[in-house]
Amino acid sequence: MTRGCPHHCDFCYKDAFFEGGQTFYTQIVDQALAEIDRLPGRHLYFLDDHLLGNSRFAKNLFDGMKGMNRVFQGAATIDSILKGDAIEKAAEAGLRSLFVGFETFSPKNLKQSNKRQNLQKDYSKAVQRLHSLGIMINGSFVFGLDDDGQDVFKRTVDWGVKNSITTSTYHILTPYPGTRLFKDMETQGRIKTRDWDLYDTRHVVYETKKLSAHELEAGYWWAYDNFYSWSNIVKASLGHDSAKHMLKHFAYSGGWKKFEAVWNVLIKSKNLNGMLPVLESILSKVKMKAPSQDLGASAPPALNVNPQ
Repeated sequence: MTRGCPHHCDFCYKDAFFEGGQTFYTQIVDQALAEIDRLPGRHLYFLDDHLLGNSRFAKNLFDGMKGMNRVFQGAATIDSILKGDAIEKAAEAGLRSLFVGFETFSPKNLKQSNKRQNLQKDYSKAVQRLHSLGIMINGSFVFGLDDDGQDVFKRTVDWGVKNSITTSTYHILTPYPGTRLFKDMETQGRIKTRDWDLYDTRHVVYETKKLSAHELEAGYWWAYDNFYSWSNIVKASLGHDSAKHMLKHFAYSGGWKKFEAVWNVLIKSKNLNGMLPVLESILSKVKMKAPSQDLGASAPPALNVNPQ
């Protein structure tokens, strides 16, 4: 539907792929709708880096998808969730789960990464808006930016649990070749290895600042283990305002992470399609709760989610 992203975060691989050319464009809406109509089944996963990157395209696409009886997942930014009514149109068209790049709560880290679209944005307000529309959240977080200290792992996990983030994807900062981050770190002499197999967001491949490489890798694994502990899955599930949302959260979060071995068997045996009815049931529509006039009024104070 779209290619690339209108933003230019220093650590993102996208600009390295499309360097020297157009980095973001959209299909013609009618062509996109015709492609969707040809696809079998009910469930769709949009692999677009930023499905809401062009508001006009997104709104027209979602208007055209209404009535197609689809359920779908995609990715978007904090800014696009808070701005306008594109996210409401997406929910009406069948959006049930969204990958959101929170990345960091530190203004210094956001500026360092050129992720200015997140600056002075209310993360909790964006979460509440999505939850009010029945949209589950896969939050993306990056560890190892220069302003990160030893407390970053627990603060990030605690915020995700308190805000009932359905799933969290954690990354160790990785300076992919061709990115501005790689060029800057190379100039500073901070690149420690060119073993590209280690450039997988699970290993430290650069000279860190406030955290040692060992602390960073250990904290990364601790965050995954802690966020997906049964106690935190239950706690995050109970943070929703309806029993149906609680059950969906528990089923999706627990089913995705706690049964990875089962999913691996299904994938290797080419039987994954047999699980689509279960996934579609979890993603089915929940009666939407009308959002309040000020969604940020009750934002939890545990973290500074308005980096400024």
